Amino acid sequence: MPEPELLVSPSNHESRKENYYIIHAVNDDRIKQVLQTPCNGSIMTTEIVILAGGSGKRMLSGRPKVLHILGGRPLLHHIIESSSAVQPDKINIVVGGTTKDFIVNEVSRHPLNMMNPNTEIAWITQPFPEGTGQAALISVEKIDDDATVIILNGDMPLIMPETIARTAEVGDNLNMVTCSLDNPKSYGRILRTKDNKINGVIEELDATDSQREISEVNVNCFGAKAAWLKKWLPSLKTRNAMGEYYLTDIVSMAAADGHDIQCIAPLDPQEILGANNHVELANIERIYQKRVATRLMKEGVSIMDPTRFDMRGILKHGLDCRIDINVILEGKVRIGHNVSIGANSIIRNSVIGNNSVILENSMIENSMVGSHCMIGPYARIRPISLIGDHARIGNFVEIKESLIDSETKASHLSYIGNARIGKNVNIGAGVITANYDGSGKHKTTIQDNVFIGSDSQLVAPLNIGEGATIGAGSSITRDVDSRCLVITRAQRKSFPNWQRGKPKK
Repeated sequence: MPEPELLVSPSNHESRKENYYIIHAVNDDRIKQVLQTPCNGSIMTTEIVILAGGSGKRMLSGRPKVLHILGGRPLLHHIIESSSAVQPDKINIVVGGTTKDFIVNEVSRHPLNMMNPNTEIAWITQPFPEGTGQAALISVEKIDDDATVIILNGDMPLIMPETIARTAEVGDNLNMVTCSLDNPKSYGRILRTKDNKINGVIEELDATDSQREISEVNVNCFGAKAAWLKKWLPSLKTRNAMGEYYLTDIVSMAAADGHDIQCIAPLDPQEILGANNHVELANIERIYQKRVATRLMKEGVSIMDPTRFDMRGILKHGLDCRIDINVILEGKVRIGHNVSIGANSIIRNSVIGNNSVILENSMIENSMVGSHCMIGPYARIRPISLIGDHARIGNFVEIKESLIDSETKASHLSYIGNARIGKNVNIGAGVITANYDGSGKHKTTIQDNVFIGSDSQLVAPLNIGEGATIGAGSSITRDVDSRCLVITRAQRKSFPNWQRGKPKK
């Protein structure tokens, strides 16, 4: 059964790498221009530093903050993928000493889709949580002085790749992403001189009442030369309300050294949002899902109601696909051309072939459905199942670890487990493969052109030959030869004028 031809986007899939499918809208030409900007006569070297060592105490959870889930994957995944769009030479991720192994293992469990999958990811341990400045310091120690370094928070999953790319245009400036907010509470405020030049950042806990009135805030996304950071970061002090080394103190150091501070405005103010509690996490989940649905619709996918659609992984799609309400797509999902997915369906880590229809309330997990198939309603296809072209899996049919070949139909109320079913087989209503004997699973093989009558039990291990017919209501415990009719019903007995006993009062 060949894998269906799938497209990332019908307009530009030829120019994109096969595995590049980041959820954000990316201005590829703009990023390419940034990446090719000469630096001292050569292509500039860029390294990303992601600060992911925070515990996120306000989440009231045992999980590190960057591992809380957005769109079915950890927050950290999204910032890694957005960073990969600028094609850095390396992505450095700073994590706490006690959480490193947990974070690395969790990241490896979810699909990570980067523009260049060979981009090196370096995990750097921050032994003791002494602030963002200390985390940045240990991350830049081994970076070449001439490299451009982009420092990002690991809990800003909505930041756009183009914003990161613009932050990389350093020149002689210190670049920082800033934004004006109606309610700037909890953000560091931008301090400016009388001639409107930035000369510092003051955190809220250290700010005066008048400084807290400032609406322009720091987003904690910086771009600078590694040599400058190696000069500034060792000079950080802990004279602040938190007693920590603040990364933001490099702004006043840069100003003192005569560097201009360049403000980078995000394309969308929602890019800067993070999640300090589960209410905020739910808020950015809806923003994320709306962004994904909008992008998919622009690429030609018909989504009946974008507010009732959840993408919890990575989707690759063909032309003329239709997704109804309350559909959840999880993990890596690929759907071909002209695929329709009915309401309330869940598809997880699966492939759906061209012109197939998934009817309402169906579930497909870790499986592959061929072309021109009809699945559901209320069908469940469990892991390691392969459904051939033009097959029909109907309502309340469950398939598990089975291969269903082309033109085969199981239309009603059946269970098929650990089976190999050939072509043009008819499975009647209520048929089951009894594959488990209490200690182990056994295989059922059904050859081509077999007819299985309704309410039959096929007790594995079992082989049914080509063209055989099983009469309705049969219990088959031995192999069946090709082109045989087998009926195992009990002999009928009739008792005329039978009277049932009356119930006792």
